Amino acid sequence: MLLRRITQHVRDQNWFAVFIDFLIVVFGLFIGLQVNNWNENRKNIEIANSYIDRIETDLATQIKYFEHTQNYFKKTREHAIAALAAYQRPSEELDVQFLIDLYQASQTLSLTNRSGTYDELLATGRIDLIASTQIRTMLNHYYESGRARIHTFKVNTFVPYRKIARMHLDEAVQLEIRKHCDDVYTISDENYYYLELPDKCDISIPEEIVKREIINTLANDELRQELRYQLTSLDSLINSIKNGIQTTETTLAKLKELE
Repeated sequence: MLLRRITQHVRDQNWFAVFIDFLIVVFGLFIGLQVNNWNENRKNIEIANSYIDRIETDLATQIKYFEHTQNYFKKTREHAIAALAAYQRPSEELDVQFLIDLYQASQTLSLTNRSGTYDELLATGRIDLIASTQIRTMLNHYYESGRARIHTFKVNTFVPYRKIARMHLDEAVQLEIRKHCDDVYTISDENYYYLELPDKCDISIPEEIVKREIINTLANDELRQELRYQLTSLDSLINSIKNGIQTTETTLAKLKELE
């Protein structure tokens, strides 16, 4: 319709009308482009907000994960303290709990950063859809510090005590502990699994094996020295996780404030 009218105006040499038609065409194209740009911007904002919501969920889950991991290592630390204290007592006063403490003090976990959503943002190049430079910088600093925390965590996790304890403890003792007192798997509402150490450990070991193991272990100075170092490492792990909880809580609060 518009093209037919323009053609007619040209034939009639009605240049003013042609000019008006031209303005209408240009204006129509401009409005169309603006609408497309607006729709694209709205779509990008929705995508960015969706990613931010997912990151907030990741951070909330990370806090729970840190708390479970912290509780795990606190229990491990309790066993280490009890085992070290037992070295100051005569063998006649000790029982199978000493052997349990020695073994459970060697338990460990790996630490992970729940960074799937942020990694996806980087891999797809969609990080720039988050318009706020402050949010992008804050997330970058958070996940970079998380990677550094995991590195430090690994240094304090891979210590000799675990290997030495399991080299020297009688296999019958270890089998009983693994059978009755091993890690407990817990599934969260978010379908994540966590590991926990049981509060109690009831095992049945022949008395002669228990007495022999207690005497041998008390005489093992290398094991005691490594246990002391293990306790220091556990303190570092727990403090690192505590820092992780505080950092994640702060990041989550700021993200909710800025979005």
